[in-house]
Amino acid sequence: MNDAYIFVGSNIERDKNYFDAVKRLRALGKLVAASPVYDTLAVGDDSLPRFYNGAVWLKTDLTPHALRNALRDIEHVMGRVRTTNKNAPRPIDLDVVLYGEAMIDDGELQIPDPNIFERPFMARALAHVNPDYVIPPDGPTLAELACRIRGKASEMPQVPQLSEQVQTLVQKFSQERTLMPEHTSRVTHGYAEEEWGKPMPELDAARPLAEGRVATDTDTAHAAIADAVRTILLNVGEDPTREGLLKTPERVARAYDELLSGYQIDPVALINDAFFDTEYHDMVVVKDIEFFSLCEHHMLPFFGKAHVAYIPEGQVLGLSKIPRIVEMYARRLQLQEKMTHEIADFIQELLNPRGVAVIVTGQHMCSMMRGVNKPDAKMVTQVMYGEFENREVREMLNERLRAED
Repeated sequence: MNDAYIFVGSNIERDKNYFDAVKRLRALGKLVAASPVYDTLAVGDDSLPRFYNGAVWLKTDLTPHALRNALRDIEHVMGRVRTTNKNAPRPIDLDVVLYGEAMIDDGELQIPDPNIFERPFMARALAHVNPDYVIPPDGPTLAELACRIRGKASEMPQVPQLSEQVQTLVQKFSQERTLMPEHTSRVTHGYAEEEWGKPMPELDAARPLAEGRVATDTDTAHAAIADAVRTILLNVGEDPTREGLLKTPERVARAYDELLSGYQIDPVALINDAFFDTEYHDMVVVKDIEFFSLCEHHMLPFFGKAHVAYIPEGQVLGLSKIPRIVEMYARRLQLQEKMTHEIADFIQELLNPRGVAVIVTGQHMCSMMRGVNKPDAKMVTQVMYGEFENREVREMLNERLRAED
């Protein structure tokens, strides 16, 4: 597992939201330690509500970008709405500021986060969770950094009661993991090997891999998914050993490689420095981008079209990259609302344009073939940042979307 250091902040219902966020982090790995909670001024605007801030040390199997995406998901669930105003109040703010020995600066992530070298409350909180950690590439340690940029204690007083609640929570989670067996067996009806009938050759544990081939993480994932599919088939009354279904579990496992490929996409490789300087300051619109996704509630498909627009500020992005960004987020378990935000946030952080607009129209099989059974229903979601928050600019966008190809 990898060592990740996450900074937590809240200035809306901060007692409730700070504690809730730390609880949610447990789903991403093992909570090792948490700092005291500090009461600080809002950076950039002293007139805004004060923040509760602190740091958490998390051991996780997630890569830096996957962790960042997971943190964004938590923010979204907790009501965080990102806008062009980076100092706006928010129920929760979760940032990966350090990650093992990683050094990343790709337009989406910056690790180590440069703010830790400028903000005493960040350095102090991080030093509390792991003072001996050496900031890559060559130091200083977190303890040394906290000494170098020591702030006034009166400017960042601790919040004793909430700090104690967070510490107790982390200790409880740590004890639970210690007592938990390394592997937990789950018994499902029909899962016993003798009930399978003819064994499936693709998943026969005794069958060796091809000579010289070492099992990969993909092999392990495919086997686990295929086992799960066999269990589903049995429990809906099917026979997974009949000819038509014999290879279905492995087919489903391979299909998920494609359907959920967005989790594996490296944003740096995706963009590949396709930025171009420009004097063009009018609207750029890429419309009718077809997408296919799976809803995270029922794992049934939803599909439709996305329209993406931005108003550049000195740089434009290669044309093919916009559909690829849509594809990256669509090929995950998704909510249409969340996907729309993720596309807009990514382009906003990537280009820092004068405005970003994303409009998505989708049809959802979970409402078409089950539940309310309304095959003609469509969902429309949109996110507007910057100049697109102006009604006249939105009307111009609508005109361009209505224009003939």
